[in-house]
Amino acid sequence: MFMLSCVPDPKPSRDMLVVEGWIEDNDYPIVFVTSSITSTFREQGLTDIMDHLALDAEVKITYAGKSYQLFPKLDPNYLMTIYYTTKNLKGKVGGTYRLDVNWRGLHASGTTTIPEHGSIDSIAVERNKSIDTLYVVKAHIVPTPSEHRYYRFFTQVIDQDKAYTASVNGLYDSELVREEDMIFANRGYSNPLDSVQAYYQLGDSVHVKLASMDSDSYRFWSKYNENIVFGSLAVMPYSTNLEGNLDGALGYFAGYATDVYKIRVRE
Repeated sequence: MFMLSCVPDPKPSRDMLVVEGWIEDNDYPIVFVTSSITSTFREQGLTDIMDHLALDAEVKITYAGKSYQLFPKLDPNYLMTIYYTTKNLKGKVGGTYRLDVNWRGLHASGTTTIPEHGSIDSIAVERNKSIDTLYVVKAHIVPTPSEHRYYRFFTQVIDQDKAYTASVNGLYDSELVREEDMIFANRGYSNPLDSVQAYYQLGDSVHVKLASMDSDSYRFWSKYNENIVFGSLAVMPYSTNLEGNLDGALGYFAGYATDVYKIRVRE
């Protein structure tokens, strides 16, 4: 949601819509709507970001020829505490969904499809090789050699994380990963303004969500990973707008087929 336009010119640029939305199979849609932030040489905090949060946007999803209006909901489990949703629509595997957003004269639209489920056949918990008091979680995804598939891990540490977060580096492209490879299901960022501890502690109860997605969603998350990995370089920090699937906005609208695996970090 935090798409920054990094320019030295102090004059404000034209606002753009920023949309972060998804719909999972057998669950209600979630859509965050904000406007873009032009970075300046002064420090900006959460108060500045909250000023860009849309409270009166028109948000709808069209599925099977029927439009569903989404309404704002307050949820303190997310960093941005207001998103748009509806109880009248749940995602279905194979379903195609179109999102339309209107706010302050700006319009955005995008389409996504929920693919088939993936599955995990084994999960390993190992000591971190650099910090032996912490642990890593790795999982093996059942290969589908006849079909190009994309996956992302989302994780949640119970009693610590309020919601699922996108696992750091937990991204899978079946054409780039060997069938025998184990994929890291690291802990994610709950707040992008804070430092992240991507590893787990002894005794942690962890929910690992495997999300199957389409190629557009994969490209978004791939660019997200690049920003996370290279954005902290001291000499030449790397930052670029993320590659989304929306017309008229920054961001993405993703369809996920999800499966959740529950583990406890033990010796």
